[in-house]
Amino acid sequence: MRRHGDGLPGLIPLLAALAVLAAFSARLSATRVYQVDECYNVAQARRIASGLRHEALTDPAAFIVALSGLERGPARARDLFARGRRAMLALFWLNLVLIAACTGERVASRRGLLVLLAAACLAPLWDYGLEIRHDNLLLTGLLLTWYVLRVRPGGRRAYFAAGALAALLQFVAFKAFVYTLPLSAAFLLFVPPGHRAPRRALFFSWAAGVVLALAFGRAVYGALGLWPAYLADASFMSAASAHVTRLPPLEAFVRFFIESPLLLAVFGAALFAAVHELRRDKISTALWDGFVPEAALAAAALAALLVNPRAYAYNLLNLMPFAFLAAYRYLSRSAAALRERPELAWSLALLLYALPFAAAVVWESVWTNARQTRVMDAAEALTGPDDPVYDGVGLVPTRPSVGERWLLDTLNIRAFVDGSAAPAREELARNPPAVVLPNYRTDWLPLVDRAFIAEHYVPLSDDFWTLGADLPPGGGSFDVLRAGRYTVAGLNGAGPPAGARLDGAPFSGGAAALALGRHRLRVAANVRAAVVWTGPRLDAPPRLTPRDHRLLFVDWY
Repeated sequence: MRRHGDGLPGLIPLLAALAVLAAFSARLSATRVYQVDECYNVAQARRIASGLRHEALTDPAAFIVALSGLERGPARARDLFARGRRAMLALFWLNLVLIAACTGERVASRRGLLVLLAAACLAPLWDYGLEIRHDNLLLTGLLLTWYVLRVRPGGRRAYFAAGALAALLQFVAFKAFVYTLPLSAAFLLFVPPGHRAPRRALFFSWAAGVVLALAFGRAVYGALGLWPAYLADASFMSAASAHVTRLPPLEAFVRFFIESPLLLAVFGAALFAAVHELRRDKISTALWDGFVPEAALAAAALAALLVNPRAYAYNLLNLMPFAFLAAYRYLSRSAAALRERPELAWSLALLLYALPFAAAVVWESVWTNARQTRVMDAAEALTGPDDPVYDGVGLVPTRPSVGERWLLDTLNIRAFVDGSAAPAREELARNPPAVVLPNYRTDWLPLVDRAFIAEHYVPLSDDFWTLGADLPPGGGSFDVLRAGRYTVAGLNGAGPPAGARLDGAPFSGGAAALALGRHRLRVAANVRAAVVWTGPRLDAPPRLTPRDHRLLFVDWY
């Protein structure tokens, strides 16, 4: 199982370690807290799957369109998220295998499995690679491009595939060109020696791939009726990225340092060594035999992070794999001393690579989606298919939101705050949601909008509000913004107080259908009561344990 003196672990330990990681990733994928971007992606995919293309900001990126194929048919919100996470789990492991293959090692070998295990211990990939993000599909395309052009050069066919991937990735993510343009230019200007074809032939093969892929994408979007939405979204993203307030990549670099200090050190050494190689030998065919191409690729990915106006930490997804490739190629050629002292190599790997990874993923498992799932179920229990739920995020994709401007994010919140767009309370009044789920995004709204919610909604918990009115002692008049079934509840969710009269009629329990307009509740002078929406099926609202609304979503975990 192991050759004496090669310094590599045996096949069985490698397979056992990978099996443990696979099982843990499956568990983490199913239970970890959902991020706001995931909610938006699932909500938009559900809208496309349901044919609701009239709602603004329907993101028609190829990732969302592909995801919509999984989100069709009747389902609970929790099932839609579970389907998306399972798809991302498969893509996560595909990307890890591609990373290992891009090192040039044969994955089905002990050395290849060791590289795969090392790639599987890149903590930032676990942070975001299991999430429902287009960055994961973008990474797949970039790795495939590198594999066919650098690792397994195939001449015209490889360049045709690379051109097609470059064009298709632009449908996947607006920012794809930041990666594909320099990558394509590098391989068109400096052709690796393995591609046995004239440069002109390779260029035309690449161009043919671009043209055919663009035509294919245009045809698919046209058939789905999404081409106008794609053009509108591209225009919106272009304008927004030009005027958005820049966010420096400090959070991304801090996470890189904390979770992968050894990789960061070796990656930095590889970049300095690559600069030295280029200054000494200039650019020549011989450089393709070393680590300089991988270092240049990683440097381009680093530059893409630096120029990104919103350099959130999830952009590490498109940097870490290439930093890993550069570090691996550099160590393979430059770390003879470590190969001669395997005990030192394994000690460094354990202390500065495996332990930070283990600490990161164990900490992530603390933040679960149990509360979010409970909130989804409660919102669905309180609503019918046509009753809106509002949270500015999209946590309950099986229900419509309030209208075209339901999303709250960093690209549009300024318009709500400075008054350049219609206030959110106008949208809420025009199509009142049955349920409001406060979170840190709704905290961005102006105080007057949040006051409107507080006036017309009753909290079942700090993170779950429903239509109704919390009345003073003795009761009083209240407005029904949405016709439906309501009940009367006492303090702490108790049943209706004795002697309660709703619109002059005795009310002893259950739910009553109330029309739009002004209504009146009478209770004893020293008793407080609330009128609460119960939806089409329930006679009493669900009970929820108290929870701070700011914890419904978390960004740093």
